Amino acid sequence: MRADSDTAENVVAKPAQRRAVKQQPTAKPTAKPESEAPNTTESAEATPATETSVQPLATVEATLRSVAATTRKATSATETAAVAFAAPASAQATSTASAAPFRGVLSAIGTIVFNLYGLAINVVGGPPKLPPNSTVTVSSSTLRIDCADGQKVPADWYIPAGAEENPPQRLIYLQHGFLAAGPWYSYTAAALAEQTNSIVVAPSITSNFLACDACWLGAPPMQEAVANLFEDDNTALADSALAAGYTGPIPDRVVLVGHSLGGGLVAGTAGYMVDNGTIDRLAGVVMLDGVGLDGSMASSLEKVPDDIPIYQLASPRYFWNQFGVGSDALLEARPDQFVGVTLVGGSHVDSMRGGNRLIQFSQQLVAGFSKPQNVAAAQILMVGWVNDMFAGNQKAGIYTDPSQEITIDTPAGQATAVALPNSLTKRFLLNPLQALVPLASGLFTFQPTCGPAEPMCVATSSKAA
Repeated sequence: MRADSDTAENVVAKPAQRRAVKQQPTAKPTAKPESEAPNTTESAEATPATETSVQPLATVEATLRSVAATTRKATSATETAAVAFAAPASAQATSTASAAPFRGVLSAIGTIVFNLYGLAINVVGGPPKLPPNSTVTVSSSTLRIDCADGQKVPADWYIPAGAEENPPQRLIYLQHGFLAAGPWYSYTAAALAEQTNSIVVAPSITSNFLACDACWLGAPPMQEAVANLFEDDNTALADSALAAGYTGPIPDRVVLVGHSLGGGLVAGTAGYMVDNGTIDRLAGVVMLDGVGLDGSMASSLEKVPDDIPIYQLASPRYFWNQFGVGSDALLEARPDQFVGVTLVGGSHVDSMRGGNRLIQFSQQLVAGFSKPQNVAAAQILMVGWVNDMFAGNQKAGIYTDPSQEITIDTPAGQATAVALPNSLTKRFLLNPLQALVPLASGLFTFQPTCGPAEPMCVATSSKAA
């Protein structure tokens, strides 16, 4: 890892003051103060994707975003990020009122379909696999998430070497993207655990966007439920870790990391951590080409204190990141700060690395093949940022001025990144489908619709889709 000291901003992220937290199973000690962690890099193989780059935007764009953010806070208007899956207010109102019976039928169908999908990807994807020569151990259990009536979801726990003798003081919550599962990110999780000396938990949450209880990956009720995992009296994380074989304490400080729609979830979770009083546990947020669907992403991010860093590791704007909706939301919330970079020639799945070759090939076939140097650079960037978030400085990561281009040396060759904001775009076969997205937006459930008016409504019980 290296710091780009010539171009780094002098914005130092300092951790919030800690509290004594007793999030534990039966009789577990609480976390101790954190320690520093090493930084290393690794690369992965892939083939290049086609990308069109446009010159970075002028400084005036940052000023306009600042004005827009100020106006937004003053008027409390709803976020209107670039085209997204988010349903218009009128569509959401319809889904919660006049279309109740129809929504109940859809919820029942969705539960069946996504349960079957979850079973299928469990069979095809298999358990998490560690990269060769990894010093990390991984084991699995279930995690109780108190959304609606509550549900237990699969959770993979990655424990760095020596954790039993010297329990890590850092926790990373890693959330997968839409239609994915935790084991698909096993190489990414292992790298984070090993190179930041952190315990990493990677739950698998349903993508059932038809669920009438709105307890799915992209909806606010799930974001709030994940935030509640970090409350003092919630032992769900400790119980899950113990069931997976880890008997040490759950660290007090956490970094939230999420890919794609999982990036939208961790953005919302950060906002709800402000609401429930656990924000002092949050060291930072890293979105891996994060996408939000319900239009609330910017308002969630605006709640988070400015001294808690939030970064986006983006690919150029194209269909799979909804043409940069997550980056736009972050820029709106924090127009005057370093908020991340776009990898030139990047793919939406550059940071989505796992040990199942079939899954790896399939996701790249769908989202665009990654360049090996971008895969390696993505790991360098996220590891550096996470280490700095826990340490409360900007010594290990790579930072630069808005719209500035930087070169990142990796074992797979040189990668190029451009700081946000920028106008990098990517040619892709599915880009024309973006015009159809608004037509389907009304199908997505973002608030609960289950109730007496919907006798046919079946709440979600899918645990891995």
